[in-house]
Amino acid sequence: MYSEIWNWKKCRDKIRTLRGRLGFPDASVLKFLGLSLSLEDGRIQDDLRKNFYSRIEPSVYCILFGYTDAQLMPETRRLVSFAQLSGGRSYQSAFAQRVAKPIERIFGSKVIMLYQAAKLLGGEKLSYGDCSVKIYSLPLVPITIILWTETSEFPASANILFDSSANNYLSTEQLVMLSELTSVRLRHASEMLITKS
Repeated sequence: MYSEIWNWKKCRDKIRTLRGRLGFPDASVLKFLGLSLSLEDGRIQDDLRKNFYSRIEPSVYCILFGYTDAQLMPETRRLVSFAQLSGGRSYQSAFAQRVAKPIERIFGSKVIMLYQAAKLLGGEKLSYGDCSVKIYSLPLVPITIILWTETSEFPASANILFDSSANNYLSTEQLVMLSELTSVRLRHASEMLITKS
């Protein structure tokens, strides 16, 4: 059902307008989160694992379709929580389950790996919490992840923050999807790191 709405045939004309716009270079491929989307046929290459990743096509098309409608707006550098986004409070529980909890499970006892995984996705190290990173999940949509490591007394805890300009670029529902995709890509990056070690 989802793929009937969000497929390349229905989305391609709008998505192709991103070429050379909203932070994307003037090229035949849109690159973000270690993915390459071909503007020729809509296929998505996983640049980390060197294979095609067709399962995420509908959600990526939905995200990019929304992104095409944005007007360029400077990054405010003012961080807001998910609950502070438009309508974010009603999605809060689902957001925690789909985005924060997987990060806590994967990186809660190995925070250094979060730095390394984020670096594979073009992320940068910050100085919040026990470990924090900033990843441009789309060229103009940074997501900040702050992690507190698990201890003998407390479980790991992750906080996901957005630039206050985020809703200018995507709806809150699309930001959930983008954040979940970012979390999944961090997991993929961590698996690559484990395989190489």
